[in-house]
Amino acid sequence: MGAALVSAVFFGVNAVASKILYAPKAAAGFDAVGLFVARGVWSLPLFLLLAVATRPRRCPPLTIRSAALFLFCGIAYGPGTNALSALGAHATSASHAVLLLSLFPPLAAGLAAIFLRERLSVLKIVAIAIGITGAATLTLSRSSGAATMTGDLLIAAFILAWAILTLGIRQLDKVYPALFVVGVFGALGCIALGALGAIAGRLDSVLIPAQHFDVQTVVWFDVELVLLLSLAGQLLQSMALRVLNVAIVVALTSYGSIFFGLAASRAVLGERLTAQDIVAAAFLVTALGLSLWPEHGPRRGP
Repeated sequence: MGAALVSAVFFGVNAVASKILYAPKAAAGFDAVGLFVARGVWSLPLFLLLAVATRPRRCPPLTIRSAALFLFCGIAYGPGTNALSALGAHATSASHAVLLLSLFPPLAAGLAAIFLRERLSVLKIVAIAIGITGAATLTLSRSSGAATMTGDLLIAAFILAWAILTLGIRQLDKVYPALFVVGVFGALGCIALGALGAIAGRLDSVLIPAQHFDVQTVVWFDVELVLLLSLAGQLLQSMALRVLNVAIVVALTSYGSIFFGLAASRAVLGERLTAQDIVAAAFLVTALGLSLWPEHGPRRGP
């Protein structure tokens, strides 16, 4: 439980860290594109080391299907989650970005039903409907952190990409060790982010962290975004899944991310929720709870 809760801190503070690095008075002077390009390139060595360290001695043969899944997960992780979350955090408030994380479990359940043919109960359908209502309510509201509809939609797209990523990971985990899968698709995602930087002519942003050794840049970029969020968060999630079932880990991570993210957005950024934000939060948290509610099938006779 401790591992899941600690990882929730890293996930919840993600948007707050981005907003701090985007601030006009920030020493590094990151913009959204520069941030995700720099994060991708600086995270690449960590994922490569993880892949090499966890490579199984008897590695299953790489099939065309597995190679396609690794590439799919890499794109969903790099351009899909890292880039979209950076762009979304730049255009909306940290509190909105945190609250929209509640959409992850119901979206993941819905996509699993469509693509993996997993059973979607009435309770899960209700959770998805309530989650969409909450997201729409939140997107139409305005908070003190200068939230915008465009930013909220980018965060929603990031969460959708995250949910899609889980489908590929679940398929790869059936063949390869979980940490090896993380290392490979993480490295591919970081390479994709670097390629986007080259295409956009923004590879110069990779040098920003090396040119700024101030406390703010080191704490929020080097430590939080690269070391803790990119690597430690994945490792802690894996540790939690070894001893707890998936539903408990998802619940702890989701609720923990919302709690720590909102607390950080209030304490660090001074953001406050409006009345409409609170109503939307009630919908989203309800959807999250329903999507994680345990369902027991009919009991079998002796």
